[in-house]
Amino acid sequence: MFTAGIGSIAGQAIAGVCLVWIVFVDTRSALDVAFLGTAFLLAAMLVSTVGGPLVDRYDRRRLMILSDVTRSIALFVVVGALESRGFDLWIPVGAYAVVGGFTSLFNPSEQAIVPSLVPAADVANANGLVRSSRATIQFVGAAVAGVLIVTIGPISGVAINAVTFAISASLLTGMRLAPGPTSAGPAGARPSYFSDLRAGFAWLWRARAFFQITISATFFNFSSSVIGTFLVVYATVFLHGSALVFASLLAAEVAGSAVGALLVGRVGAARYAGKAWVVPYGVVSGVVALGLAFFPNDLLAIVILFALGALGGFAGTAWLTAAQLLVPTEMQGRYFGIDSLGSIAILPAAQIGGALLIEAYGVGPTYLAAAVLWVIAGVVFLVPRAMWRLGVPPGEPAGSPGESAPPGHSS
Repeated sequence: MFTAGIGSIAGQAIAGVCLVWIVFVDTRSALDVAFLGTAFLLAAMLVSTVGGPLVDRYDRRRLMILSDVTRSIALFVVVGALESRGFDLWIPVGAYAVVGGFTSLFNPSEQAIVPSLVPAADVANANGLVRSSRATIQFVGAAVAGVLIVTIGPISGVAINAVTFAISASLLTGMRLAPGPTSAGPAGARPSYFSDLRAGFAWLWRARAFFQITISATFFNFSSSVIGTFLVVYATVFLHGSALVFASLLAAEVAGSAVGALLVGRVGAARYAGKAWVVPYGVVSGVVALGLAFFPNDLLAIVILFALGALGGFAGTAWLTAAQLLVPTEMQGRYFGIDSLGSIAILPAAQIGGALLIEAYGVGPTYLAAAVLWVIAGVVFLVPRAMWRLGVPPGEPAGSPGESAPPGHSS
């Protein structure tokens, strides 16, 4: 599964850059580029909601294989259409929507499977390895895409991603897992799909700590997305830098994310996962981001982006590890799906709102506003005690299949 994931992420990084390039070169329209990204996000938001119960009702490995096969076919359709018919905006937009939707089905399945593949004590290290490796490969993939575009053409990058999805599916067919728990009710009767969906939202509402993390992620991700989306504007306009400065900022953030993710297992952050989430990714990240607005300097900006990447990687991996060990196994698909919805629903608003603010006031004031909002949100979410106490006690096994109450563990 690790190898399959690495291949898929590398392919997605390459294809993402190539598809944006294809759309912009053919249309010269920023709005058309926005259509591409919005199609991915809207499909991901829809499937994040409806796909969670599917992950808990059906074989997760088969859902991952289905997702890979479908994403591969969608991108092969794009390649075939571009080669045979030429450019038609709605074909890559539609295909990217399919990729976004099935990515949101694949990810919760993968996250829920990890505790079945490694002992509970190794889950944090496994997550750190996955996150750090994928962060690194995403940056490499973006660089490879640039080389492909100027050498053999951007369509080749889309084709590569179609192949990597197919390879991932073939690798996953060799993964053997014991049958997982299902959401069956009394006497083995399976509730309806919508009953499962309602049960997922009801469980998250009762599980106060995880509910608070999901809500806080909406605010934290808003500020993080404003800063990340417009790094190219910050580097070139605010810092008066070149493409090299922009690339250095991206590389610094990726490197920081890789380091932060690996630290979770080393320091046992799952024992205090709530604190490891809200402090680094809330207050501290907001304070660090203020430096981008107040101190416009190339080298300092690189250090700040590395720090933001490390804080986010550490917090995200600590949260994921705690969720995999504390959320009941038969509820994990719904939890990860609903949480993903809460995390990405704000991103279109962040991108559009950030663009409007930059047009009106400039990138410096926009970054300052995003950082201040980040700090305020972080301080606010320091108050809820349920999230503050969330943690995995030493030696705690993963949630048993029969466990249905909201997690109330504390370190």
